[in-house]
Amino acid sequence: MKIILAVILLICINNTFAFRLNQHSSLNKGLKYRGVDIKEELESLKFDRLFTDSSSSSTPQSQWFTQQLDHFDPLNDNTFQQQFLVNDTYWDQNGPIFILLGGEGPIAPSYVQGHFILNTYAEKFNALIVAVEHRGYGQSVVGDLDINSGLKYITVEQALADYATFRQYIVEKYSAYNNKWVSFGGSYSGSLSAWFRLKYPQLIDAAIATSAPVQAQLDFSEYFEVVSRSLGPECSAMFKNITNTVTEMIQQGQNQQVEELFQACDPIESELDFATFMESLSGGPSEIVQYNNDNKATFTNITTMCTQIGQSSNPLEAFAEWNQQFNIYSGSNCTTSSYQSFIQSMQETDPLGDNAAAIAWTWQTCIEFGYYQDGESPNQPFSSAITLDYFVQQCTDIFGPSNFTYQPAINWINTEYGARNLQTSNIVMANGFVDPWSSLGIINSTDPSIQTILIPTGAHCSDLYAPLPTDSAALQQARSMAVNLISQIVSQ
Repeated sequence: MKIILAVILLICINNTFAFRLNQHSSLNKGLKYRGVDIKEELESLKFDRLFTDSSSSSTPQSQWFTQQLDHFDPLNDNTFQQQFLVNDTYWDQNGPIFILLGGEGPIAPSYVQGHFILNTYAEKFNALIVAVEHRGYGQSVVGDLDINSGLKYITVEQALADYATFRQYIVEKYSAYNNKWVSFGGSYSGSLSAWFRLKYPQLIDAAIATSAPVQAQLDFSEYFEVVSRSLGPECSAMFKNITNTVTEMIQQGQNQQVEELFQACDPIESELDFATFMESLSGGPSEIVQYNNDNKATFTNITTMCTQIGQSSNPLEAFAEWNQQFNIYSGSNCTTSSYQSFIQSMQETDPLGDNAAAIAWTWQTCIEFGYYQDGESPNQPFSSAITLDYFVQQCTDIFGPSNFTYQPAINWINTEYGARNLQTSNIVMANGFVDPWSSLGIINSTDPSIQTILIPTGAHCSDLYAPLPTDSAALQQARSMAVNLISQIVSQ
C-alpha cells in the first residue's frame, strides 16, 4: 500500500507474504495494513503456480546485486544484497528493458512469468524483464528491524537510489548501453515508478504507474468513504447497521457474546482492544472492495459478499460467519482483538520473520506517508473508534521511544515528489474507480505527457495484471495507452 494493520494498500506487486504467516501472527488475524495491502504482496507465491508464462522453460532463479546501504553518507561503505529476477525469453538484445520495481513485500518468480502484463508487452517489444526487490523487504535485508539498525535505511529516497544504481549494473551486465528503459509498478511501487522517472529522467525513458497513491496524507478517511461508495447505498447501510449493533453490544457489556460470535482471538478489555477489533472487522469488506473482480481475486466480490450477508434473516450472524470464512482464507482461525498482542507482534526485529514486511511498511507509513485509514468520517460504514490518534499511537508503541510522537514527513514527500502536481513526462497512470486508493492518485492531468485514465469498474492495479477475455473496454484501453507510450519511446 495498506496493508493494525492499519494498512491495506499498496501491494499489488507483492502477494507472497500472507501465505508465510503462521496462525499466531497478528497480521494473519483479520487485520489490515496501513496504506497498502500487504496481503496483495503476500499472495505471489501462491500465484506462482497459477500465473506462469508457458513460454518460460524454467523458473527464474534469484540473483543478487551488492547494493550500497546508504547512498547519501560518503563515510558509510556498508552494503547489502539486493534480490532480483530476470526473464530474457523475449529479448533480442535491441529491445527495451522493462524494470518492475519492488514494493512493500517480497518479489516472486511469478513477477516475471506472466502474473503481470509485462510478459505480454515484452513479447510484443522483444523486451528484457527485470524485477528488483525493494530494500528491507523479502530477502533484501538491510539490518534488524529496529530504529537504530535496518529501519532507518528503509525510505523512498534510498529505494529510488537503489534502483538507479541497479539500472547501471544491468546495463553493464547485458551490454545494454543504448536500450530504452520503462519502469513498471502498482500501488506503492506505482508511485515509485512515477518518481523514478521524475528523479532520474536520464535513466528511465517512460513509466507505467498503476493505482499510484502519489499524495502522502496523514488522515486518509477517504479510504472508507470510497469503500462505502463502491459497496453501494444498500450494502453500505447494512455494514453500518452491523457496526452499530456490535458497538451497542460492547457498550452494554456483552463482550463475551461478541467475542464468541466473531471468534475473537483475545478478550476485548479496553478501548484500544475495541478499536483493534473493529478495525479487524473492517478489513475483510475493505479488501474485497479494493480488489473487486481483479483477475487475481479468488475469494469473492462485492456483489456476492453483499448478497450473502444481506439476504440473511440475521445479517449480524451472517457477517460473523462470512468474517470467519475470510479469516480462514487469510490463514487465520480468529479475529484480532488485542491491541497489545498486535503491538508485540509488530516489535519483532528479525528481518526474515513472519511479520517483517508488515513492520517495514508500517515504519514507512509512520515516517513518510501516513495513509491512516481512520473511521472518523460520517460518510462510511465502519467504526468511529478507528481514529487517527489510534494509528499515530501505534507508531509510538511499536517503534518507540514512548515519549515520542511520530509525524510522517508528508510535506517533504509531497514537495520532493510533487504529489498530484507531478512535474515529469512519458507516464501512463491508471486508476480504478472502485479502488479506495484512487483518491490519492492523479485522476486527471492537464499535461499531455502524463496520460491518465479512470477505469469505471476497475479496482486496485487492475491494468497491471495479465489480461483476461472478460476485461472491460476501459481496462483494455488503459493497457493500449501503455502500449502506445512504449511504442513511441522505442521508436525514438
